[in-house]
Amino acid sequence: MRRIRFLLVACVLGSSASAQADSVEIDFDFGSSILNLLGSITIPPDGSITSMGATAVLPAIKTGGGATSVQTGSAQLKNLTADFTVDAGTVGIAVVRGNVFVSQVGTSTGPFTNTQTVMFGGGTGTGTAGGLSLFISAHLNCVGLFCGLVGNFPVDIVGTNPPPAGQAFSIMLASLNTPGAAKADGTVPFSIPPATPLGNPATGTIFLMGNEVSRTFNVPEPGSLAQLISGAIGLAALSLRRRRLGGYPGS
Repeated sequence: MRRIRFLLVACVLGSSASAQADSVEIDFDFGSSILNLLGSITIPPDGSITSMGATAVLPAIKTGGGATSVQTGSAQLKNLTADFTVDAGTVGIAVVRGNVFVSQVGTSTGPFTNTQTVMFGGGTGTGTAGGLSLFISAHLNCVGLFCGLVGNFPVDIVGTNPPPAGQAFSIMLASLNTPGAAKADGTVPFSIPPATPLGNPATGTIFLMGNEVSRTFNVPEPGSLAQLISGAIGLAALSLRRRRLGGYPGS
C-alpha cells in the first residue's frame, strides 16, 4: 500500500514538472527604431517606419499567476521584418523618395548567458548561422534640379546581407519577467554586395528599439517519459482500487 502511494506521489510530481513551459516567445514592435542608409539617409527624420517587428524566443518557465521566469541558455531571433518610406531632401533642390523593405533570412541563434543579452555573430552562412542575415530591397529616386549632385538615380538595392564573419553584435533585453513590459534594443550593421564587380556595396545600420506587444509560452509535447508516467499512474490507481475491493480475482 505504501509503495503504491509513493508511486502516485512521485508520478504526480514528475507529471507536474513536465507540464512547465520550456520557452517564451515575445513579439516586439520596433516602430521606434532608426535606419541609416548609404551614409546620408536617416529614417526618421528622412522618412518614416511603416511597420517593423520581430520575435525573440527565450528559455523560460511559467510560474504562478502567469508570470515568467526567464532562464539562461540559447535564444533565438526570428521573423524580423521592416518597411520604411524614404522622403529626404529639400523640395525644388533635391528630394529622394522611395521604399526600403527588410526581411530576416532564417532564424538567428545565440548564447543567452545572463538573461539580459543575446550575442549573435561569428557565422559565415546566409541562413541559420549564428549571425543575423537580412534580405533588403530598396528603390529610390530623386526629384529636383540638383539630384545629380546627390547621386546617380534611380537607385535599386536588392540582395542578402550575410552575417559578417567573426563580427559579433548583441541585443539587449530588459523587463523580461513582466508580461507586456519587455524591451529590446541593439545595433545591426548590414552590407549588400555591389551589383557589379566595380560597384560599391550598399551599407547601412539598423538601430533597434522595441517594446513588447504579446507573448506566448511553448509547452513541450509529452515525450516517452511523460507517457510512461501517465501509464504508471493509471496502473497504480487500478491496483489500489482492486485492493480496496478485496484483491485481484482468483487471489
